Amino acid sequence: MTSNKWDFDVAVVGGGPGGSSTATALARRGRSVILLERERFPRFHIGESQLPWSNEVFSALGVDKEIAAAGFVRKWGASFRQPDSATEQYADFAHALETPTPQTFQVSRDRFDEILLRHSERCGVAVREEHRLIDAAFDAEGVTLRFTGPGGTEHTARVGVVVDASGRAGVLVKRFGRHEYDELLRNISVHAQYEGVPRAVGRRSGDIRMFTRTDMGWLWFIPLSDTLMSVGAVIPKATHQREAKATHEESLAHYLAATPMAAALLERAQRVSPARVDVDYSYLATRMAGDRWVAVGDAAAFLDPIFSTGVLLAMQGGLDAAAAIDAGLKNGDLSERAFVQCDRAARKRYHYFRRFAAGFYDPAFRDVWFAPKRRFGIYRAIVSVLAGNWRPSLLTRAKVGLFFTLVALRRQAVNKRAGVA
Repeated sequence: MTSNKWDFDVAVVGGGPGGSSTATALARRGRSVILLERERFPRFHIGESQLPWSNEVFSALGVDKEIAAAGFVRKWGASFRQPDSATEQYADFAHALETPTPQTFQVSRDRFDEILLRHSERCGVAVREEHRLIDAAFDAEGVTLRFTGPGGTEHTARVGVVVDASGRAGVLVKRFGRHEYDELLRNISVHAQYEGVPRAVGRRSGDIRMFTRTDMGWLWFIPLSDTLMSVGAVIPKATHQREAKATHEESLAHYLAATPMAAALLERAQRVSPARVDVDYSYLATRMAGDRWVAVGDAAAFLDPIFSTGVLLAMQGGLDAAAAIDAGLKNGDLSERAFVQCDRAARKRYHYFRRFAAGFYDPAFRDVWFAPKRRFGIYRAIVSVLAGNWRPSLLTRAKVGLFFTLVALRRQAVNKRAGVA
């Protein structure tokens, strides 16, 4: 029950997967929640490819059956192809260690995010679309929010705690700290939707396909329906500064044409959406929480999309934040120390997956990954990580460690041949 001091126990700023997950989890615990979303759903968003471990989050939120019935493309794995190779390295999630449900989905984010937001409403969240936060005034007893609705009318609400789920805007994160960018992952992505792109048949027809480039960039092909394909290029910032064209459409066409194995798939394809650009600078917030506030989703962190971890990280972070807030409300302590474990867990997951994201831009990592050897269960352990397994057993961790040992040995061998000390 809401305290008499507040209009709502919790305010969530942002209605994407991180925000809606936090709001739903709290409402299902009996907490009163208001969610402020500046846009009207459905709306476009990138990040369509999901991971099997997201299924556990869907179940925890009680939205798993609705997502399964939504008609999204079924995804069983991912394939990777080197620039000069005629074969693809396939990661089949059915082989992933410790992964209870290996099949997941490719989603149109406009529909997917709206399903999550409407589920929040049905769970009792007061969803306010086209509402923009103006200010949050913190004091010892709560937080006073000022926000505008459609037409610019100003409103206020008194709440106990605020969740910053405002995406890269990071309205509270940037007020109390900043986003600290990762210099090893300074990439951009340019992407659009196409029709007429050929795809595999049968079980693999819904899988994401990735094509690597000699500049260490890569392309994605994600089937969104029987006819629609999301196609994007992730390009190192230095390459983009040299090769970017006058328009996003021209830049995308250039990167696709310069990747022969992928270009062949687009010979008869037609672009059916504008091209868009996202700056995929990976980052962590210097502060993810403080007295009476906590950040989730892209407000807290953003990781290069190579392994499609974005939605999983956002939604799992939302579950963790909801648990911390609920405990804080019960204990009467919503200070920064109430969110210490939540903060640590978010950073731990980020760094765990970052090791693989950064590794993929290392030639030695790619050499080992594309090697056909699958001894000692290493392959299944790595595919487990690619499936989103963020809490592997000690044995799986050991196998992952062995993989990175092989990467280090490969790097040393290459450097030795090149005469690098």
